[in-house]
Amino acid sequence: MSGTEPASVPEIERKYVLRPGQSLPGLDGLPATAGAPSAVDALRAQYFDTRDLRLLRLGLTLRRREGGPDAGWHLKIPAGTGAGGAPVRTEVRLGLAAGSAPPVALVQLLTGVVRRQPLVPVAQISTERHRRELVDAGGRPQAEVVEDRVRAVVGGHAGAQRWREIEVEDLAGDGAVADALSARLAAAGIERSASPSKLHHAISAADGAALPARPAEAGVLGGYLRRELEHLVLADVGARRDVPESVHAMRKASRRLRSALRAYAPALGLAERADPLEDELRWLGQRLSEARDVEVQRARLDARVAATATPGAEAGRARLAAYFTERGAAAREHVVAALDSDRYLGLLDALEALVGDLAGPGAPDLARGDVARPLRRLAKKVAGRRRDVDAAPAPAERDAAVHGVRKAAKRLRYAVEVAKPLAPKKTGRALNRLDDLQDLLGEFQDAVVAREHLTRAAGQDATAGVAGFALGVASQQEADVAEAQVARLGRAWQRALKKARPLWS
Repeated sequence: MSGTEPASVPEIERKYVLRPGQSLPGLDGLPATAGAPSAVDALRAQYFDTRDLRLLRLGLTLRRREGGPDAGWHLKIPAGTGAGGAPVRTEVRLGLAAGSAPPVALVQLLTGVVRRQPLVPVAQISTERHRRELVDAGGRPQAEVVEDRVRAVVGGHAGAQRWREIEVEDLAGDGAVADALSARLAAAGIERSASPSKLHHAISAADGAALPARPAEAGVLGGYLRRELEHLVLADVGARRDVPESVHAMRKASRRLRSALRAYAPALGLAERADPLEDELRWLGQRLSEARDVEVQRARLDARVAATATPGAEAGRARLAAYFTERGAAAREHVVAALDSDRYLGLLDALEALVGDLAGPGAPDLARGDVARPLRRLAKKVAGRRRDVDAAPAPAERDAAVHGVRKAAKRLRYAVEVAKPLAPKKTGRALNRLDDLQDLLGEFQDAVVAREHLTRAAGQDATAGVAGFALGVASQQEADVAEAQVARLGRAWQRALKKARPLWS
């Protein structure tokens, strides 16, 4: 690999530990045929992280590897879970020509994770790799299985660690061959590894204290804030790569953080500290909102106009594409500027400090009695705004009132979410109904915003003609969608309230 621009590839991989006396079992009889063994690869990798291992704690790894078919710089980013519970990661690659220090193109992606901390070498890992590829009857790759002999030296620790492991990479993505391999390995007594990466294995063995357990020690509020901060920072990496849904994930995490602080910080005597964080989270959400709006509405309205099947549908779609391309470019610039700002990085530092103070023995935490009053207050606010919908004198005021219900209901939903460890069954029932309510209100808001975009897009086309007609038909359809949600709102709120009320009654 010799490219100078980052390239991304998906990776769905399962890892297994080989104990003394164990070896890779035969590969005959699987739903794929094993090819001939490849030449043995000698891999040498240097891993980089901050001194406090910020990357590793979030499941990220950055390495420079020599040897093998994919030598180069690799940044591995968590991307969910695939078939069979296998972790899915995105591997961003650069060639070795990028140099011996972490390349700027990759370091920039990690700005929100490392902030002002330098990336330093933390381990040297050498691997002797024996590799086999499994293919289907048509010769298409289905899985790769490798047997590794590993030698690791962790910075600051004397001596080398040695172990053997098996990696099974699902190349087809459906998990079928990887599942069969897993069953074969399990039958041979070979267990899944507790470590998601070689670096994690090496650091854990060298200094287990460097990798804190994934906690309940942070408490109810602290644990919730910690998880959402991690979601925010990981989504930041995706947003910098312009990965779809990443801005949405950042915006959602920032809203959850803000709602949790607003609802519960006063109960823990943290209101003075939380108030400025709420303001900064509001600022971040505003900077992300336009990009998310463009992402959602572009897909929604393209499908909507195409479905009108009017003579001007294709012209209308072309008009929308031009309109959203222009707006999307500007929104993207705003997102990047916000994420690179000292203000944003300072917000992350402050949130991290608060989460740290809420962890460990003696830290303040929520009890069941602390959540009833905030939840009751938030529910009253939703009910009051719901009454404003019925009292609205005109459509514009009615739409604004429904939007007010949506914001209040979202804050209630997030506050219930925080309280889940204190009453799992009650909060689970409430969250199911609050999710239904939020879906309804979200669909209403998307329809209202869609009409605004359709009006602007049509207004920019001096020769609208049939395109304008198609956009007008789509606008009426969105109006019908909005009205349908309003008609369902009262019942949806009553059902949600019925399930949520036991949390404060």
